[in-house]
Amino acid sequence: MSAAAATEDLRQDCPARGFVYVWQAVVRITHWVNVLSIIILAMTGLYMHYPFLKPNPVDFPYMMGYARFIHYLTGVIFSISVLSRMWWGIVGNKYSNIRTFYNPFNKQDRKMIIAYLKYYGFLDNKAPHMLTHNPMAQYAYIAIFLVFLFQIFSGFALWSQINTDSGYYAFFGSIFSIMSNQWVRYLHYFVVYVTLTFLIVHLYAAVLVDFRTHSGDISSIFSGWKADIQD
Repeated sequence: MSAAAATEDLRQDCPARGFVYVWQAVVRITHWVNVLSIIILAMTGLYMHYPFLKPNPVDFPYMMGYARFIHYLTGVIFSISVLSRMWWGIVGNKYSNIRTFYNPFNKQDRKMIIAYLKYYGFLDNKAPHMLTHNPMAQYAYIAIFLVFLFQIFSGFALWSQINTDSGYYAFFGSIFSIMSNQWVRYLHYFVVYVTLTFLIVHLYAAVLVDFRTHSGDISSIFSGWKADIQD
């Protein structure tokens, strides 16, 4: 067997020829803070909407109060995490920066967008290897972060109603000039299901691409390193 053939066989058995430090600490930390926050916010929020736990009021006289406190505290942590990740999208490395946005009007970017559309649409069984987010993932993340911003703003607006004379209410309560209190509550509740659906789809897509491309998408969000595969 020739050296070239042996090298090719080795690449097939072990396609990762090296690793690149892609996801910096801020990206990884905010990712997991967001995941944990979403789970806690969803559980406490749904409980506030419908108290599915009914403990003995003698033993737990302030159950709803605890749920609301945890919800508000987690909301503050979640807000800081989301804003930190958005800021890192401006000052972070080239893999986490918004400047890597795929422009559909750019020929090369459009080629990559079409390739991933075919892949996720089951029209192609192989996805191009990417060190950073692929186009479809990038668009999905931008969309979900806009959803996060609405959820944060509407959540603080509802919280601010405790004191309508405060500057806090003057800023966040401005949303009530656009829609009624009930609509804000309804949309804030509805977005919980949108976010949980995103989590499920995101997990599925991440595992699928990781298994198909062997690029280490799952492990990279823990370590920061991804396999640099040479096609």
